[in-house]
Amino acid sequence: MRKGTITLLFLVLLLTACGSSDGGFSTKDLAIQKVGDDQAVVRYGMSRVDAESILGEEGELESGNSFSYSSGVKVMYREDKVAGIYLTEESEGAYETAAGLSSGMNNDDVKKIYGDHYLSDLENNLDYAYDSDSGQYLKETEWAKKFEDDTKIYLISVIFDGQGSARTIMLTDRQMALTFR
Repeated sequence: MRKGTITLLFLVLLLTACGSSDGGFSTKDLAIQKVGDDQAVVRYGMSRVDAESILGEEGELESGNSFSYSSGVKVMYREDKVAGIYLTEESEGAYETAAGLSSGMNNDDVKKIYGDHYLSDLENNLDYAYDSDSGQYLKETEWAKKFEDDTKIYLISVIFDGQGSARTIMLTDRQMALTFR
């Protein structure tokens, strides 16, 4: 009996150690906040009314359900709920992700914040995709497969300029990233 208990404890510890060190992404990671004000948060799934109470006046319609707000923030809505958030160069110093990533940071800064579980690391792009159903980061070969619910695949994507500084940061689900709906 004692040997079985020790074996079970060892397996639990082994499985826990093999898991992601940062626990993956949740909708809390698909959020931005005003720099210096962790109470002013715009989060994936938040109502448009609540998001605009933080972002200020009603955003300027860009296309479809995408609105541009002051301070370099763009939000894409699905059924009047936040489904995608973009930070642009203009957001530097005003907004950052919930984890502290902001426009202007470099590739190494992004990896320090989000780790090495990236989907792809291209010269001008660094992408992370997380399947919240399976609790696993996706690999590049898995990105193209069909998923039962694309809204359960969370994406953090950073586009860099020619000098290697983050120009655009996108926080969204796979459905919005692929279809803009």
